Amino acid sequence: MGIQDLQTFLENEGVGVDLFRIARNHAGGFRLVLDAEGCLDRLYGGYFSDWACGGQWARCVQFLTTLAQALAEHQVALCVCFNGAHPTPPALPHHWIQTQATYRQRVNSVLRHIATKGTPPPKVWWVPPMGLHSCLRTALRYLNIPIMVSSDDHCQEVVGLCREKTYAGLIGCSGEYLVFQPPRYFSSSQLKLTYRSSLETKEYMVHELPQVLDVPQDRLCLMAALLGGTILSEQSLTDFYKRLGITQKKVPPETLVKAVCQFVKELSSSDVDAACIDVFGDLNDLRAAKLKQAVQYYLNGTKDGFLKYRTASGRRPKPSKKGQKPDISPQSTSTDLDTSKLATESTEHELKGLEDYKLATANASMSADLSMEERSFDILHGMAAMSVESGEAGPAKQQSTTPGDKIEKQTTTSREGRQTVKHFQYEDNCSPAPAEVLRTCAERHARGLMHPHMLSILTHRQVTLPVLMEDDNHREIPSIHHFFRPIRQNVYAILYNMHHHRFMAQKAKEEGSTSSSSGVDRPCTVQISEWIYSRVNPGKSPEIVPGIVLDWPVPTVQRLWFGTAQDDKCRRMRAFLSCMRSDTPLMLNTSYVPQHLLILATVLRFIMTSQIQILRRQELDAFLATAFSNDLMNALHLQEMTVNGINSRGVQLGALVMAGAEAALLANDACGAPVPWLVAAPWLYFDGKLLQRNLHRANHCKHLAQLCDNHLDTVVKVERMRKAILEGLEVEFAMPPLPLVAGVVGGALGAWGRGRGRGARLEIAGVVVGQWGGGSYPARTARYPQVSYVGYTPPPRNAYGGRGWRGARGGRGRGRGRGTAAAAGPAARSTRRSRRDQDEPAKPATLTVNGKTVRSDEMGSQIEEGSPHEDNSALDTDADGAQPQKVKTAKNAKKNIGKGKKKNYNQKSEIAQTLETNGPLDKNKVAEQCHNSEKEHIGQGDAPVSN
Repeated sequence: MGIQDLQTFLENEGVGVDLFRIARNHAGGFRLVLDAEGCLDRLYGGYFSDWACGGQWARCVQFLTTLAQALAEHQVALCVCFNGAHPTPPALPHHWIQTQATYRQRVNSVLRHIATKGTPPPKVWWVPPMGLHSCLRTALRYLNIPIMVSSDDHCQEVVGLCREKTYAGLIGCSGEYLVFQPPRYFSSSQLKLTYRSSLETKEYMVHELPQVLDVPQDRLCLMAALLGGTILSEQSLTDFYKRLGITQKKVPPETLVKAVCQFVKELSSSDVDAACIDVFGDLNDLRAAKLKQAVQYYLNGTKDGFLKYRTASGRRPKPSKKGQKPDISPQSTSTDLDTSKLATESTEHELKGLEDYKLATANASMSADLSMEERSFDILHGMAAMSVESGEAGPAKQQSTTPGDKIEKQTTTSREGRQTVKHFQYEDNCSPAPAEVLRTCAERHARGLMHPHMLSILTHRQVTLPVLMEDDNHREIPSIHHFFRPIRQNVYAILYNMHHHRFMAQKAKEEGSTSSSSGVDRPCTVQISEWIYSRVNPGKSPEIVPGIVLDWPVPTVQRLWFGTAQDDKCRRMRAFLSCMRSDTPLMLNTSYVPQHLLILATVLRFIMTSQIQILRRQELDAFLATAFSNDLMNALHLQEMTVNGINSRGVQLGALVMAGAEAALLANDACGAPVPWLVAAPWLYFDGKLLQRNLHRANHCKHLAQLCDNHLDTVVKVERMRKAILEGLEVEFAMPPLPLVAGVVGGALGAWGRGRGRGARLEIAGVVVGQWGGGSYPARTARYPQVSYVGYTPPPRNAYGGRGWRGARGGRGRGRGRGTAAAAGPAARSTRRSRRDQDEPAKPATLTVNGKTVRSDEMGSQIEEGSPHEDNSALDTDADGAQPQKVKTAKNAKKNIGKGKKKNYNQKSEIAQTLETNGPLDKNKVAEQCHNSEKEHIGQGDAPVSN
């Protein structure tokens, strides 16, 4: 229910069209605005069944390249708009909670489907992969397609851009656009680029909407407001719907739209006050004010009310004359800082990033598909020039707004943000961000050159984090948003100059200044509201998160963004690496970490520095092998490749790393963009489908070379990058899952202990080598299996790189140190053994049979006396002239004991023969035999042998 029902109601009224055919008959080119939020799956490349694996970014870029070439050839100029708006409460939670709840249900269905069937999920559960917005913005910027990101109200700004820049039409799928009635309106959800070189979609005849709905034109906005929306929700109109005969929560869209249209049509007048009295019965009702506000909202988007539109943060700026340069107020900027752009946007820095990008894609299989010819680039540049000459002037630059208006707008927005913060009953004592920082952030945000969270943090001190492809109840992987929260906390402190304010306050306090004594009662702190939808807190209230300063004197955000000195460049990179816990020498060594893999390396190191053990050794190698794979950018090969064994853990690991990459991009922008935007593109280091394949192979490969398809150069690169990631860390990888061993974890022999009879157990020097019978003895605790990691050979007694399962001094916990275990090698053990042998005399070995301890010499004499079950088959064999029987050791005895009741009678005789043949046993030999038998148990779970 709601205004979106109007869009659903008119789906059948659309007419199929080809945008390229319309462009041929349109003089001067066909210019359109595309609302990307309604066709994210289309921009991703259409539907592909492997989107849940983490994102196929190479395939996405290939599709966008094909789309850009087709648009340029048919003279269609497209401006893509993304939703970067952050409306203030209470408008935020209602609509946002509904969207996140829908995504949460889909994610649960996807993970359940993958866990049970191991196949990709169906299209109906499609959820945007983590990092899709960043990938689209970077790819479109690379392809010279104009971008616009909204900041206050998405739909209003999109339709406003369409009217201001005189675009020919709008492509979207929101019911609000139908009420706004743009020049021409096309469906973004039906957008499809076909192999016939046509761009097909549906067109809605918005100007015929009053006739279709049978509602007067002047009452169209009132009808839309009564359908329910962001301002006046449908829950507030429940009583009104009951009067119309709608009592169910979910009704067909046709029923609701027709009932509301009939009510609006029968009103005596189009006066809003009269309508409020008819709907609510009283003008003093709080809902009446919201109804008026909702009607005005729709009027502001129409052609007549467009010029009178006022945003929540100020008046609509008047368009400036063409060619007029904005006046820059000298009071608002520092004398030594250029705030028109970031210092890293210099020509030298951009060329360096382009060179690194070409170097990274030089040997890629997809480079021929991605790299466009010079003619195509000329067409794209001509298309951009056509947009500028038509009055667009780079639609996202918003040159119609002067910097003074920008500063006033951001100051007002910041003030409103501070007022909304009082709703959550918390306050901080940190001053607002500097004006030049706010202005630069607003300009870069509108052009899609900065992470959308930056403007929301600086103006509203709030941030919304979407639902990810993760399980709320997962035991091995924590909540992803909470896991990467320390990165965001460092970003908050950097953006609000917390270190600088604390330093100045401490300096003033030391100087005994009394003028600022009231402001230094407590240190400067900033608190940000993080909206995270989870099972515990389904969007009811935000989580208040304080900023945390880094452990070194970080420069101010002005110096990080605009400083041009060589020290500023180093400090920008150091600040970024410090946020990612990656400030190590090898991280900046390009022979270990290539420039285009720096984002991935910092994310993996941040994961490894956590106290929570998430990644396993082979999983870390799988991520690195994916980044260095020759097939990473071969979109055609990846599309045809089939992956066997997709599991939910691999899917969640892909979402974990991509969420970390998003946090790294946020930290990069906050620190002045030390990593060039082009080499931070996700398709240079990640592909979800290839990752799932490598994760599956890593569990079965014996060594790293097999995982890297026997490419030795790739093996060397993976080893070096892993060394840089783990530099200076005491690494503890996550434990692999225990295999289902028969008799231990309920396998086929899980009922071995239910037989009748007392049974028996054989021990040699205190080590159990076999047991049989009815299972009256309890099963031993299963040892953890020995695992051969990819590219790594662990010691035989400790398969996880640790000091031992019982710590350095016999404790039961896993020790974190490594030095003691490394020092206690074979030499140390032999020394201890020799000392023990010198101090204590050698004792004869003992055997325990059926709970009785028997010496070796006594064992032989007892057997010689005879037994009713003695086996004489060996004597018969010798008499026949056959080969003499081999001497059986303890190892062979273990294999034979317990094979069944048929051979149960000769166990004592075999051991006796062994002892008589070898004579008196030496203690060291027995210990060596026991050690060998114990090695055989490792990896087998010490499963008892059944009858």
